[in-house]
Amino acid sequence: MVSRKNRLNELREQAATLESRAARKISRNKSTKGVIIDGTPSDPRRNPAKVGRYNTRQLESYVKSLQTFNSRSTQFEAGVRGAPLPRQQWQKYKAGENAVRAQAAKVMEPVQDVRLPGPGSTPKNIREGDETIAQRAAKIRGKHPTVTNQGYLPPERQPKNIKDADSLAKLTKANAKRMTKTFQAKEHKRAREELKQMVAVFQDDDLTNNIASLTKGQFDMLWNFTKFADALSLTYHHIQSKGKRKQDLPQEMIDNQVNQAKTLVEWVKKFKI
Repeated sequence: MVSRKNRLNELREQAATLESRAARKISRNKSTKGVIIDGTPSDPRRNPAKVGRYNTRQLESYVKSLQTFNSRSTQFEAGVRGAPLPRQQWQKYKAGENAVRAQAAKVMEPVQDVRLPGPGSTPKNIREGDETIAQRAAKIRGKHPTVTNQGYLPPERQPKNIKDADSLAKLTKANAKRMTKTFQAKEHKRAREELKQMVAVFQDDDLTNNIASLTKGQFDMLWNFTKFADALSLTYHHIQSKGKRKQDLPQEMIDNQVNQAKTLVEWVKKFKI
């Protein structure tokens, strides 16, 4: 039977060997991939003075953590300034990012080739324009990649764009949350309320009632893929500013904005979605 003292000595020797392997792995990651593990939470090595006072159970735990780190399955990607990002966590993040992007593509797919109303359109005379929904979305995202009223589309991040492992975990969690029905329902409700507040400042009952009657699909199409919000935003933000009134703006400009909004509402109502 191995004595307690011998067991401690065996574990200390094993830990020393594993520490040397860990040191070499840390050095390789820095020289070949630019990953700086030394002194970070990903570095499994511990203060020698503390290790020297460990009992059997603590040494067994320490040995296990070193073995896990030295395993081939434990790999890293280089984040900002070489921050170590565990590869498995990175792959999980990318899977979530791709899922959110796929969901956005699925929402757009049925309407991507639909042509938006063209110049000169009115609520009673809607003319087909040249620009499709997909073309407008690509143009807007090119100028404003994080625009929110088109439906969130995460940027195609690379490891070098991630600050550290904690940031990676938060981004992964955020993507997973976006895929839940609860989150999507809340986002739809939030958008409805935001649009309701925007329209209310114009005091136009026809516009208000028409928007309230839209189906979820019609509303999402109006909110995500048209310039409806843009058509009303100038007057809305003007009125929301302290000390500003709708009367301070030219009536012709207000009428044009309301006319554009009503045109888009009438246009979207024809879609059975």
